[in-house]
Amino acid sequence: MWPLLIDWQGTQIFSYPLFIGLAWGIGYRLAEARLPANLSRKHFVLWMAGLFISSWIGAKVLFILTQDRWSTSELIQASNFWLGGGFVFLGGFLGGALFTLLLGLMVPNLSAQRMQFTLIPLLWAHAVGRIGCFLAGCCYGIESSAPWAIHLHGLNRHPVQLYEALGLAGLAWLLEKKWNRRLLINYLLGYGVLRWTLEWFRGDELRGLLGGQSSSQWVSLGMIGIAVLLLLANRKKSQQ
Repeated sequence: MWPLLIDWQGTQIFSYPLFIGLAWGIGYRLAEARLPANLSRKHFVLWMAGLFISSWIGAKVLFILTQDRWSTSELIQASNFWLGGGFVFLGGFLGGALFTLLLGLMVPNLSAQRMQFTLIPLLWAHAVGRIGCFLAGCCYGIESSAPWAIHLHGLNRHPVQLYEALGLAGLAWLLEKKWNRRLLINYLLGYGVLRWTLEWFRGDELRGLLGGQSSSQWVSLGMIGIAVLLLLANRKKSQQ
C-alpha cells in the first residue's frame, strides 16, 4: 500500500487521485484517437464533459446509497466528500449510461450505439484506476494464503484490485481483436461476469450487502441480463 506517492518540501501527491486523473486522461485520449470521421470533435467534447459530471455524481450517489456507517447528511456535508475518495465505479457507469441515453434522445448523433467506440478506452482507463485503488489500499481482497498475496490492513490478502486491472486489460484486448462486433453487448456481458466473479474475493463491505451479494454484484447481474436481452433482440431482428 502506497497512498502517498510524493511528500517533498510541502508538496504531497496521493496515488488515488493521481491515478483517477490519469484514468480520465488516458480514456479521453484513446477515445479521441478512435473518433469516427462522421462525429465532430465538438460533439465528442460535449459528450465527454457531460459524461464526466454525470459519472462523478453517479459514483458518489451509489456510494451514499450503499453506506450504513454514516448518515447521508454526514457524508454530503463532509468537506472532502465530493472532491475526495468514495467513488463507486458502477455508480459512475450507471450515471454516465443514463446521461448518454438521455442525450441520445436529443442529439441522435450521440446515441449510445454511436458512442460504443469509447468502451475499449473505458476498459483501459478503468484498469489504470484500479492500480490507483491498489496503491491506496481501498477495494481490498479477502484473506489469502496464495504466494502472491499482499499484506494489507493487518492480513495477507488477495490483490483483487490487480486481478481486476488484468481482467480489464484482457477484456479490452478481446474486444479489440476478437469481439469487435456488438461492442456494447460484449462489454456488458464481459465486465458483468468479471465483476460479479471478483466480488467474491473482495474483503471490504463498503458496497453494501443485500441477499448475500454485494450491490456491485446485483448491478453486474443487471448488466449481464441486459446483454442477454440485447443479444436475443439482435438475433430475432437478423432472423426477420
